[in-house]
Amino acid sequence: MITIDDLQRLREQCGINGAKTEMQLEKEMKEQERADMKMRSRARVQHWPNTIENMRNKRIEDRYKKLEEEELERRRIDAEEEAYNEQKRL
Repeated sequence: MITIDDLQRLREQCGINGAKTEMQLEKEMKEQERADMKMRSRARVQHWPNTIENMRNKRIEDRYKKLEEEELERRRIDAEEEAYNEQKRL
């Protein structure tokens, strides 16, 4: 014969009763703790200028700025040439 207390204890250990075992709860807490720590770490590192990701982003940003400046210079030269050609036609 098995007592109701023993049956309840067995159900809790097996996770049959819908209740989570201590191991499951402990595992979930560790996962949550790890996720929180990772989020805090990412927030802290986000403003550091010397990380690989930030250095890559800066290189990309600098490249776009350079291309934009070159395009503005080309447009300025094109406008000067067009004004010169317009003046030459008259």
